[in-house]
Amino acid sequence: MAMEKLVLAEDQVFLVSDELGDVPHNNTQGLGLYYLDTRFLSIFEFTINGAQPILLNSSSEQNFMGNLQLTNPPLTQENGELINPQSISVRRNRFIDGGLQERLGLFNYKSFPIPVELSLILGADFKDMFEVRGMKREVGGTPTVEEHRGQILTPIVGDSTISLRYIGLDGIERRTEITFEYSYTRAEILPGGEPEVICAPPSASTTATVSTSEPRPPCVRLVFQLVLQPHKPYAITFYVIPTVAGEQPKRASFDAEAKELRESYEQWLTSCTQIRTDNEIFDRMVNRGEIDLRALLNTFPTGLFPTAGIPWFAAPFGRDALITSLQTLILNPDIAVGTLRFLSQHQGKEVNEWRDEQPGKILHEIRRGEMATYGQIPHIPYYGSIDATPLFLILFAEVMDWLDDTDLYSELLPAVKKALDWIDSYGDLDGDGYVEYRTLSRRGLRNQAWKDSWDSYVLPDGSLAEPPIAAVEVQGYVYDAEVRLATLFGRRGEGEWADRLITAAQRLKAKFNVDFWLEEEQFYAQGLDGLKRPIPAVTSNVGHCLWSGIIEPGRARLVVERLMAEDMFSGWGIRTLSSHYPNFNPMSYHNGSIWPHDNSLIAAGMKRYGFDGEANQVINGIFQAGLRFRYNRLPELFCGFQRDLRYFSMPGEYPISCSPQAWATGGMIFLAQTLLGLRPDAANGRLYLRPTLPQWLARIDLYNLRLGEGKVNLLVTPAQVNLEDKQNRFQVLLGHEPLRLEGEQGSAGGSPEGGHPFWVGPRALP
Repeated sequence: MAMEKLVLAEDQVFLVSDELGDVPHNNTQGLGLYYLDTRFLSIFEFTINGAQPILLNSSSEQNFMGNLQLTNPPLTQENGELINPQSISVRRNRFIDGGLQERLGLFNYKSFPIPVELSLILGADFKDMFEVRGMKREVGGTPTVEEHRGQILTPIVGDSTISLRYIGLDGIERRTEITFEYSYTRAEILPGGEPEVICAPPSASTTATVSTSEPRPPCVRLVFQLVLQPHKPYAITFYVIPTVAGEQPKRASFDAEAKELRESYEQWLTSCTQIRTDNEIFDRMVNRGEIDLRALLNTFPTGLFPTAGIPWFAAPFGRDALITSLQTLILNPDIAVGTLRFLSQHQGKEVNEWRDEQPGKILHEIRRGEMATYGQIPHIPYYGSIDATPLFLILFAEVMDWLDDTDLYSELLPAVKKALDWIDSYGDLDGDGYVEYRTLSRRGLRNQAWKDSWDSYVLPDGSLAEPPIAAVEVQGYVYDAEVRLATLFGRRGEGEWADRLITAAQRLKAKFNVDFWLEEEQFYAQGLDGLKRPIPAVTSNVGHCLWSGIIEPGRARLVVERLMAEDMFSGWGIRTLSSHYPNFNPMSYHNGSIWPHDNSLIAAGMKRYGFDGEANQVINGIFQAGLRFRYNRLPELFCGFQRDLRYFSMPGEYPISCSPQAWATGGMIFLAQTLLGLRPDAANGRLYLRPTLPQWLARIDLYNLRLGEGKVNLLVTPAQVNLEDKQNRFQVLLGHEPLRLEGEQGSAGGSPEGGHPFWVGPRALP
């Protein structure tokens, strides 16, 4: 099993440590204290009498606050007497608020004094997150060596303060300021270079801390010599604050800041829809998602914005934030509003090949570390995402369905029209009617759909598909955006735009269902390559096309059955790639693994076409997998091994999965909405429902659900639906109003008599 990592985060600062609370030098798991894409603490090691303490338990379940209960290993005193293990309680209480705040507490349970020597070693390599992930720096397109980094300065040591310093190539000074409330006995600066063995192992099972490749940066060893009196508590409180360009962060007392953070989480939960069921474990997983989402939220002038995931993607990502916002509208639409505003503010303005930017395009990723600010990577921002722009349009239309906010509509409409212009002007590279991608930046992503790893588009002979690539799910997103906006624009008096979008959507759907269909597989291709050849991999991407509605109704059953076949559905969820395809690997990132967010969209698509039973099977698989991860937290992804009920198998952890991760946190929340079959229509005062609850769930209640300008309560059982609406603004209808194009019949729209797959006889409740 992968090493247990403890993750704490608040706003733009996060800490990833090992299960002892340490950050050992030269770790390969990306451990450290981070701020603005820079590692401000890369060595953080605690010993007692030169040995690591023994772990009893550790937890970072609350995300902003962690608690570690440890005890002493066997200790030999100067007179040769042995102090037995478990004589001293050692507690590390910590939280994140502008930096790391930690209180190290000790308690002697013996009846005699015990002298101890505590040691803390603190150092910072100030590496850019991309370096931590393994990317080499470049100057003029050439991979560089160490002299192309900035300069780590000698630490400054005061009576109770430490300053670790770095001057970057961008001319910006970055510091790690460490302040102690308890003065240390002595301090020594350890120069950079290959480190000595710092932690002597307390037993043969503990590995000493040694360097195998990376030189150690200059660091500081602090020593506290104490005599622990019987039954008397001791505490050492300190603060580790990252600063950039002379920032002067404010800091209150340890206890006051901890109280303020606890209250902010309580306020967050109060501001959200309360989702309650009769299944305590399901509630726990939904609540886990709510708490994890709060940890990933940054507050910008434009509002709330969910960063993608810790540790690797703790930055603004367009695609991730848009999907997370779609998943969590039922929970709190403020996330979606803040996301739309932030992304519109950073919308592409020019043609810039280095950043893969064009006017109207929605960004892929923003980074604020040295490699970005110095121009070694193009992420200021980088626009290499083919799907963020149509997802932006889908989210805008969906927010209008939930809120019907005229002021917000007017505010965002210019950005929406620019995004539509991008689809027409830049999205279709070769005039074949499909939105596709080709990387222009020399440091850009080869693949620019959600499966963006280098080997995620592979032909049966093992060769990589060559661009421009038209990804299957992206065509669905474009279609869905056009359908939704046609309806919205028609309602808002934008008739010319609505007509144009109707025509475009009809044309795209008809062409798509011919060009992407694989007759032999009775399924849709993963995409079209640069020679317009179908990429015949059977992938989960096609499930997104159920969610978007671009699939012909007559083929929907074939698609659903294929997704639920054993080579795709593992029992824990739907794999990203069929186990029959040549490059399948259940331990890969995109070629056989299982992604909760992917499954949440697929389940919603199955529900949309009326395959409620199959949707519930997918939901049950993800639910069962989530039960088996720590804190009931769904990770970014997990391995796609088959579930084996004979031997009570567990889902395989993916070693470098982000956890928490934004669209995984939104997964369970969105699955709850799918179980309800809930779709809002705030403009017309309607709330559509088609609940189909699994056997293990007999009730779902929503309290303070935001609709339009008000809030409602919704109480749902298989036999009854109750709406509590004090303003009497909304009416519940059972079934779904079809998402159709005006005047279109049969496969793409039509009436309930025509057997539309989205229509299940809406009727008002008596």
